Amino acid sequence: MQVTFQTRLRDEALYPLLDAIAALYQRLQRRLFVDLYVRRRPVEECKREYIARHGLTARQFNAITYELKGKVRAAEETRQQRSRTLQGQIEATEKAIRKLQREDAALAKGSGQARKLPPHERVERRQRVRFRLHQKNRRLAMLRARLEAAENHQGPSSLCFGSRKLFRAQFHLAENGYASHDEWLQAWREARSDSFFCLGSKDETGGNQTCTLLPGGTLRLRVPNALAGEYGTHVLIRGVRFAYGQDVLGAALAAGQAISYRFVRKDGTWYLHATTERMPAPAVTHRQAGAVGVDLNPGLVAVAEIDRSGNPVGTRHIPVPIQGRRKEQVLATLGEAVADVVAWAKAAGKPVVVERLDFRAKKARLREVSDRHARRLSHFAYASFHALLIARAEREGVEVITVNPAFTSVIGKFMARYGLSPHAAAAVGDRPAGPEVWGAAPVRKRPSATCEESRAARLGRLAPGSPRRAWAEADACFIRVSLRGRPRQGGTPIRSGTGGCRLARPGAGWSGLGPGVRSPGANRREHRSPGVVS
Repeated sequence: MQVTFQTRLRDEALYPLLDAIAALYQRLQRRLFVDLYVRRRPVEECKREYIARHGLTARQFNAITYELKGKVRAAEETRQQRSRTLQGQIEATEKAIRKLQREDAALAKGSGQARKLPPHERVERRQRVRFRLHQKNRRLAMLRARLEAAENHQGPSSLCFGSRKLFRAQFHLAENGYASHDEWLQAWREARSDSFFCLGSKDETGGNQTCTLLPGGTLRLRVPNALAGEYGTHVLIRGVRFAYGQDVLGAALAAGQAISYRFVRKDGTWYLHATTERMPAPAVTHRQAGAVGVDLNPGLVAVAEIDRSGNPVGTRHIPVPIQGRRKEQVLATLGEAVADVVAWAKAAGKPVVVERLDFRAKKARLREVSDRHARRLSHFAYASFHALLIARAEREGVEVITVNPAFTSVIGKFMARYGLSPHAAAAVGDRPAGPEVWGAAPVRKRPSATCEESRAARLGRLAPGSPRRAWAEADACFIRVSLRGRPRQGGTPIRSGTGGCRLARPGAGWSGLGPGVRSPGANRREHRSPGVVS
């Protein structure tokens, strides 16, 4: 897994050199975008020309090309996601229009709930409904036009080096805090030359030919030939120390791995980002031991430990108050919850099981849902939680299994019997199933009875003592016991925020149903007490 670590460069005497390199790299990257994606020139032809004309090394040109392709690929993915978002918004708007049309028809006929309204109030409500219907039709036409334009787009994806937001700020200088156009122009030029990239390779010394980390915290930077007359061919940056990840970078250097470096200027200060592959930690979990199911909800993370048979042995609720918080606070809160989950799984020696969810389609329909539901969905940071969980688990040697979220809440009907909260029951439902996860099931030594034979056994249609009747009764008993599980003592589910779970073992006289729970068919006529009527 790729990891990135950051440190601040304290030697301000090197800042003019870094500014010059960033300006050169970014200027050539914008020119290369035109050559590769507008004029469609071959990259080999551009490489020979740029090396000879602009004073670059081959590795420096490769780094500029690699970064440019990443930006173009990200822009293309953004455009495709934009089309999917527009399609979802169109479907949601069409659904809202159909609902308003039905409401308008009911108000016009005076049927349904509209029958109870006074005539003048019915007229006023219909006017409001027709106005909303008109606005929805306008929005639908606008969305369809945008989708058609996005689908008919030809040529490369558009890129704005420096961000569109800053580019549009020149038309409203005072609102964006600029005293003059010259001040904005200075900010625009700085934004377009605020970083440069050094591509690493495992077949090069120190994992990177252009930028090499030497022993003792010294970084050797290769200066482009276009700037070598003023700054020399190489520059040494001393005192480079990473507060986090120094051991990972040291292991990467010892193993001969590739290390890529990115120099970033932020608020007048230069930072160094080092990216490499983290060596995987030894696995400390086993699927045969069970699993730790995780269910993320707005406001809490439900965790349930499951044994090798799929039965819960303990649950916990971890509060994650993220609504109304900044992005940094949300990531910190989710990180603490992820650390607790991974520590539990590591101590139990069981893998973490989490649902594979995607809320992009639902978030595209926020306009047509209630305000409360929209706030809950917009604050639901599942992608960040999943990324943090994967990174932490890999660092600790804990396996993460993603499962299909379909039918994971079916176990919720057993929450009263298990003594679980709804969220903990959903976490239990996340447990994976199938021979590809837990291994093949043991082969039965006798033929399985059909549903008709099981029903015939209950009705007594099979002869007593026959082998087929014995097999049918055994199958019915197996199904009945597997569905009942182990009930807890008490008839109502636990819904406390503490997440405590106490599983009760069946005692003497246990009938398979908790207190206060009637058995199926208890209200039939043949089962009623004398004197009970319908």
